[in-house]
Amino acid sequence: MTQLINYCRGAGERRSLPKARWSLLLLGTLLLLSVYYLIYDSEFEEGSVEGVSPLALPLRAISVFLIASSLAPFRLRQRAPVALIVLYLLSACSLAIAIGFSGELNDRLFLNTILQLPVLWALCQTKWAIDHVRLLRFIGACLIVQSCIDLAVMMLGQSLWLSEAFVGGFGNPSSFGLACVVLSAFFLFHPEAGRCHLLKAVALSLAAIMSKSLFAVLCVGIIFIVWALRDIRRTLAGAVALVFVAVGVNAWLSAHDEQLFILHKLSAAGAFVGLIDYDVDSATSVSARSDMHQRTFSAIADEPVRFVLGHLEGKVYWPMDSQALTYLGSFGIVMLFSFLALHATWMLCALRNRAVDGGFAFIALGVFGAIFLTNRILDYFPVATIYFLCIAMATTNYPEHARVRFLSAHATDFEVATRKRWTID
Repeated sequence: MTQLINYCRGAGERRSLPKARWSLLLLGTLLLLSVYYLIYDSEFEEGSVEGVSPLALPLRAISVFLIASSLAPFRLRQRAPVALIVLYLLSACSLAIAIGFSGELNDRLFLNTILQLPVLWALCQTKWAIDHVRLLRFIGACLIVQSCIDLAVMMLGQSLWLSEAFVGGFGNPSSFGLACVVLSAFFLFHPEAGRCHLLKAVALSLAAIMSKSLFAVLCVGIIFIVWALRDIRRTLAGAVALVFVAVGVNAWLSAHDEQLFILHKLSAAGAFVGLIDYDVDSATSVSARSDMHQRTFSAIADEPVRFVLGHLEGKVYWPMDSQALTYLGSFGIVMLFSFLALHATWMLCALRNRAVDGGFAFIALGVFGAIFLTNRILDYFPVATIYFLCIAMATTNYPEHARVRFLSAHATDFEVATRKRWTID
């Protein structure tokens, strides 16, 4: 990516971000990823925001301000990301009107997404050329350090969450597990992920598994399968590694019965989709997702007009463990359809740039698209910033000559073989 930015500079494109601004950007990113450490010193309880430090909200705002200010000034370069900002602001207006009628706000987590909108604007409209790879490397390093902190806490016999789940500086295991999955995909797929990228990918994958998030565990398996299938040597090595992992997991579970928690969730999920016979209701996280669909559709049937206007059952915000259902119930079908259409746009852009980033942005956005069905993940700070960074990477317009030179320098054996085959044919 650094080479690609230099190529762009040679073509008269945007200049690279100066060192002083990089320092400011990295500082803001570090604060953004670590705000929830303030909560752990107070009376923190699993799944609760009670006892939150009064400094938490100001530090969130400061981290966003540092990131945005480091990338100033701005120019309107990409219209699609602006459309997402406008959509969110219209949703915020709908929220404000609903608050005016009801007199109260039943859930405040949507404000986390609104608070991070300046990051999306800054990443996509800055006049500077941002080395996204360098920023992602830094985020990956932060997540690895946070995982080590969680490991140390666990070794001391302490835990912040059920079954010793890792939460890092994100406050809950689902968002931390997702971040680890996305960064693990970066170190696996991006051709400029840096030294020891496989080791870092494995470390982040283990952290994702230790988050005990069912979605994160499944995604780790999927991205490693995709990565291995791209090369025959990886496939063979992966098969051998799978045997050792299976043996190791069996030995670990034999010595740590409490870790059967994640297998319990996997079994319930398998029963939910009809693959095995298991008691779905025994896993709250799985059965609750079935109940929330029934409740949402029942509320729409009772008041069909809410299908368009949102605010089901007269609630200002419809907080369900699904980004799709939350937006549908809170702001109506038009907002949900527009959001999903924009997400599809990001994925098409990422598909166009897959040769430059090894398909990372496409895979990351695919992971986000999948979790939107099972978790209102963007409501949890600072996940929206990681999503916005993936959007910025996907929508970057690289000059064609720079793309060709980059491919020539970083083509894999598989890509070279593919080109030769098509040339012969």
